[in-house]
Amino acid sequence: MSMIEYMWETKRLDREMMRNSEIREERERAVKKARERALKQGIAQGLERGKDQGLMLKTVKVTLKSVKRGMRAAEIADMLEEKVACIQTILKIKEEHPDYTEEQIAMKMIHDSGCPISRCSADSFKERICS
Repeated sequence: MSMIEYMWETKRLDREMMRNSEIREERERAVKKARERALKQGIAQGLERGKDQGLMLKTVKVTLKSVKRGMRAAEIADMLEEKVACIQTILKIKEEHPDYTEEQIAMKMIHDSGCPISRCSADSFKERICS
C-alpha cells in the first residue's frame, strides 16, 4: 500500500469513527429523553394514584366515624355526597374484616373495584368503586 493510499484509508476510517461516535451520542440522547419522559409519566401517575387513595381513605374514615356516632348509611351518603352503595360497601368490608384498618379497607375497595387507579381521574375512580 502506498503512502497516499494509506492516508486515504486513514482518512476514511477517521470519518467512519466520527460517524459512529455521532450515532452513539444520538442514541444516548434518545435513551436519556425516553427515561426522563418515563420518569415524568411515572411521577404523574403516582401523584394521581395518591390522590385517589387519599380520597378513598378520607371517605372510609368519615364513614366509620359517622357509624360510631349512630348514623345510617343513607345519612352518611347524603352528608358525603356519595352513593349509598359506596357507603354500604365500606360497612360490609368492615363487618367482614373487623381487624382491618381504615387504610386496609380503602385499599380493599380500590383493589376490588378492578380499576387501574393511575388511568382514571378521581371522579371516574369513585364512580367505578361506588357504583
